[in-house]
Amino acid sequence: MNASDRMKLESFNETEKVLDENTAIYEADQATNDLKTIFSKQLRVLEKLSQIMKTPIEWLTQEKREIKKKLLKKAYPLSVGLVRFANATNNKKMLEEVKSTKSDLRKLSIVELINSSQNLIRISNENIAELANYKITPETITDFSTDVDALEENRTNKIRILKDKKEAGTEFKTTKREINLLLKNELDWSIEGYRSEHPEFVNHYFAARQASRTHYRPNAVLGYVTDEESGNSITRGTVSVEGLELSTDVSPNGTFRFKTFPEGEYTLRITNMNYKTLLVPIRCFASEQCKLHVKMQPDPLAKPHIEEETN
Repeated sequence: MNASDRMKLESFNETEKVLDENTAIYEADQATNDLKTIFSKQLRVLEKLSQIMKTPIEWLTQEKREIKKKLLKKAYPLSVGLVRFANATNNKKMLEEVKSTKSDLRKLSIVELINSSQNLIRISNENIAELANYKITPETITDFSTDVDALEENRTNKIRILKDKKEAGTEFKTTKREINLLLKNELDWSIEGYRSEHPEFVNHYFAARQASRTHYRPNAVLGYVTDEESGNSITRGTVSVEGLELSTDVSPNGTFRFKTFPEGEYTLRITNMNYKTLLVPIRCFASEQCKLHVKMQPDPLAKPHIEEETN
């Protein structure tokens, strides 16, 4: 699962969170409720697919190395025993089939090693009654066969998981596209209808949706700034970190981002020429995104201007 898909899924979850927190606003609106239900159901499908896409296979690679190492350790003595038997019986055909050096065995691919090992097992079983003097017994063959079966099962599991991940990835793209269309063509319009009575809810919803429309790199700190009185997005300003040389601007949709941020407790200073400076304490943890929704109080002494509303 790539970074773009992870960010898209995260933005969908943030959109759902905003809707869940404001259910009381639209719960009497059956059409909006139905769209929200469809969205949530599709999002659950998307999350399930994302889990399949993130299925780890590293353990299979490590397991493969361990099994292969054991198998090679047993395959060479078995090959040597069969070579000795082939020489003793002047069986040139068998000699061509079983003669392999350690280097030859190590160079084999997994499929070639499995096929070669199964061939050694077949020849051994066909001649088992005559192989005791060459240190090849039924127990030897059974033990060797167990490792061959384990290696083949490992390969089968890896193929199955990779296939499942690929199919999930294809379905993920289809479901993601369906969710995008549902939001863009229907739910966004339903939510827009509440702007006059619930501007803060609508602005918060579209701020969450903005990340759905544009792929951003993962951010350590993500914030959304609104006017405390009107609920409108604040489209200007600067956010700095006290004690650090870190700062960023508030975007036209009222959001700000720090793509990287140190772990620990800090204070954000949020300034805007028309609002009172705001100090916001935050605590960031490693590998976790810190999300904020802050409200600024208008400064009555500031020169007024009209804020731009964005969706």
